[in-house]
Amino acid sequence: MTSIRTLLMVSVCTLSLAACDFLVARDRDEPAPVETEAPDVTPDETATLPDDSESSVMVASIATIDWDTARADLAATPTEQRQTSFQVESGGTAPPVPVLLPTGIVVPQGAEGGVRFQPMSDGYFAAYPGIDYDIIVNGTNEVIGADTSGDGEDETVLTYTPTMSGAQVSFSRYGADYLVEFECKSIEGGEADCITEQEALDVTNKLVIAGTR
Repeated sequence: MTSIRTLLMVSVCTLSLAACDFLVARDRDEPAPVETEAPDVTPDETATLPDDSESSVMVASIATIDWDTARADLAATPTEQRQTSFQVESGGTAPPVPVLLPTGIVVPQGAEGGVRFQPMSDGYFAAYPGIDYDIIVNGTNEVIGADTSGDGEDETVLTYTPTMSGAQVSFSRYGADYLVEFECKSIEGGEADCITEQEALDVTNKLVIAGTR
């Protein structure tokens, strides 16, 4: 009986030693974990935000108006050419830009009451109803970006642009910016062709100064 117990104990010990040897061997076979260190990041290598000076920001500013030239042109314009159906104030109560208005405009009978003139804090606008199109004249002393008045730029250049509703002509004079819009009464086939480029330029070229400070 004692011999059987002795044999059982020897067998258990042998199995335990074999299991321990297996675990030790397995631990030796497995590679040790590799520790990685995060690379050092210097301030020079970090992403930097663009400086405010590098980004171009368009800022509206007030144009410098050449009032002396505007007053001289007004004095040289015949009175009959600057007669309008509304009163254009002069002096300190005048709009902050010289007032340019079209001449020779034919207003349909019964539409005279539709002629409007409205001074604005930055300029003015004038509206003239027509047969085929309406004319709207805008003047402003607000400029986007740097004020380039008086820097030798040619202020006689007219820029014609067709629009979905008609056309428009833009230009600068006396340091102010002007926009003449032509809005068609009807649009056929999705195209506004109530006025040609030459007609729009002719109307704009005939603008006369009707008021100034």
